[in-house]
Amino acid sequence: MTRGALVGWLGRLAPDELGAVLRRRPDALGAPPPEDLVQLAARLSARTSVEEVVATLPLPAVQVLEALSGPAPVPLPDLADRLGVAVDDPALDATLQVLLQRALVWPSEDDGALYSAAPLPRVPAEPFQPAPPAPALLPADRAAVRDAAVRAATLLLERLPVLLDAAAARPLGRQRSGGVAVREQRRLALASGLDEPTVALLADLAVAARLLGPDGVRLVPTVAYDDWAERAPADRLARLLREWWSGPPLRQVVVRAMHDHLPPDTAVADVSSLAPLVRWTAPLQTRELDDLGAAVIGVVAEATLLGVCASGALSPLGRALADGRSLSDVAQRLLPAAPADTLHVRGVGSVIVSDDTALLDEIVAAAGLAPLKLRRIAPTVAGSALSPVDTLAALRSAGYRPARDAGPGPVRLHRARVDHARRPPARATVDPAELAARLLVPQQRRPSPLDVIRQRAPQLGPEQAQLLADAVEDGSPVWIRYVDANGRTSERVIDNAHLSGGTIDAWCRMRRDDRAFTLDKIVAVAPARV
Repeated sequence: MTRGALVGWLGRLAPDELGAVLRRRPDALGAPPPEDLVQLAARLSARTSVEEVVATLPLPAVQVLEALSGPAPVPLPDLADRLGVAVDDPALDATLQVLLQRALVWPSEDDGALYSAAPLPRVPAEPFQPAPPAPALLPADRAAVRDAAVRAATLLLERLPVLLDAAAARPLGRQRSGGVAVREQRRLALASGLDEPTVALLADLAVAARLLGPDGVRLVPTVAYDDWAERAPADRLARLLREWWSGPPLRQVVVRAMHDHLPPDTAVADVSSLAPLVRWTAPLQTRELDDLGAAVIGVVAEATLLGVCASGALSPLGRALADGRSLSDVAQRLLPAAPADTLHVRGVGSVIVSDDTALLDEIVAAAGLAPLKLRRIAPTVAGSALSPVDTLAALRSAGYRPARDAGPGPVRLHRARVDHARRPPARATVDPAELAARLLVPQQRRPSPLDVIRQRAPQLGPEQAQLLADAVEDGSPVWIRYVDANGRTSERVIDNAHLSGGTIDAWCRMRRDDRAFTLDKIVAVAPARV
């Protein structure tokens, strides 16, 4: 990879083309956003970011990256020859577009030879496989799939509160990882009549959604559960589906494989026959799974319990997940609203009264007072799950000045004369189109890497400074001797280096991780022995 060639290619893109790249590479848009194309190229080619993007690619894109393996750019005819296809093969062109749109490959300005940001190890040649394998299919009735998914989602929303109420009555033991202990899952399965896999899934979702939280060594329902339980069914379901979607990556791979490659109004005849398609969709994410067929069956079983799938087909909820559409909107159209005349009865340990409604808003939202499980009962009244004595103690330790009314009366609250930490402002999101337009505007000349290195690392001789500058510009490996803050000297080979003020951020081969090296602590530079 030559970073200078990447900078040049980015600069030749039209604003809408660069914006399309940025939309597909949000990993490059972190705060603060890149100030110029050099910084953008460094982020796009950062090893960890590239690895994360490459892991989501389908098989033909991975095969092209494997064929581009090597330090030198590869002419298109040579690439086609390595893959065993014609230069003008439409499938090859389509695969290259997938990689270009993610800045994982780019052409040189001179002859169009292709550079790669992710040269994968060369593997024994296999036939280029641009077409996905087809699982055995059956016709599916769209209305029947939708109705089955609605029944499953409704049942989910009925089952989860049963388990959480059981946890309130008898707190659950938890694993070291934070989840519900296996023995507790078995006990809940026996008590509820549900099978253990269903209980395990519900428990994991409750913990992930923070509806269950730690209380010492036990797990109990949280104040977030109280809030969740009061929301509309569509919002409750959307919360659970988002947590499921953000879990193990295979869930997204399976749903997207079904979404992208199953024809409309079809279902898989045998769920295990999805495995080859799933492998093709994300070969790098699935290569460590010994029994992919069993894993796929497990994911589809979970998706069916949640209403994401039904009878081997994706439901409207599953399509919304794959498309990135609003789950709440889709669920709102599918699920009936809660009855307006339903009565709810809840116990209250004590009540807090204050004419300062803003102060009540503050304490109800305070994370430090979560053990009180505060809820608004009226504009000037909040209920606490704890006794008046315990509620008074918690409020005082949080810096407030509550007073206990005589007899069995409420706790009265006054604003404390202390400063409370405020939440930091929400981080502004970056608009890819606006950022692309800004980055493509000609800017004043910035100091070159060599200028910065000469200024910040005067201990390096001219040849060593040039070697380090070349490594920054090209992303090529270089050997350094480095002295850390404790005076210890180590020798490293670093890759994909880029400047950030007075430091170099790079992939360290010795640590096999990204590391930052202060320029004035680099005492020697030499070519890397590749």
